[in-house]
Amino acid sequence: MAVPDREEAGRILAGRRLPAGIVRHSEGVARVAVAAADLVAAAGIPIDREIVEAAALLHDIDKPRIRVSGERHGEVGAQMLRSMGFAELAPSVASHPVTCLLDEERFPRGWEPVIVSLADKHVEQEFLTIDERLKRMAERHPEYREGILAARRPAHALERELAEVSGVSVDEVVERLRTAWEAGAGTRAAR
Repeated sequence: MAVPDREEAGRILAGRRLPAGIVRHSEGVARVAVAAADLVAAAGIPIDREIVEAAALLHDIDKPRIRVSGERHGEVGAQMLRSMGFAELAPSVASHPVTCLLDEERFPRGWEPVIVSLADKHVEQEFLTIDERLKRMAERHPEYREGILAARRPAHALERELAEVSGVSVDEVVERLRTAWEAGAGTRAAR
């Protein structure tokens, strides 16, 4: 099994020469995803934290390409990672876009994809609630507004599922994920 560690994933991310906003978003998604993975692991559920972290860091590597080509976001990133020898990351990357929450075939399955998808629904350039994040996405992409807002229900269902297995409330889950975001944001700003 080939999974890049944090440093290698960081080098891959830097090597793609992505806009700073995508890099900041990806780093934030990774922090939040690792915190969510830790909640699952603490409940005694097997989860591959390295897959979660690497997939979260690399989940948007296809953004520049899909913006030009019009190909499906997530699927292109998964294909790129497979070609680099990181097929283990592909399911989490392929199923993270908000549109996957409304697509039975692309819906995130398994804890690693669920966590990457959920973390992505909480992080923009800052930590947001699911409702705040989807509202902003709908405002930025009014042509997809209906679908984005329809994804609210399944996104909240993933969050409730994480809370249930973790044995804490949804509010506690959100607070722990926010704390992970803030801890890393402070570290990054101090560099």
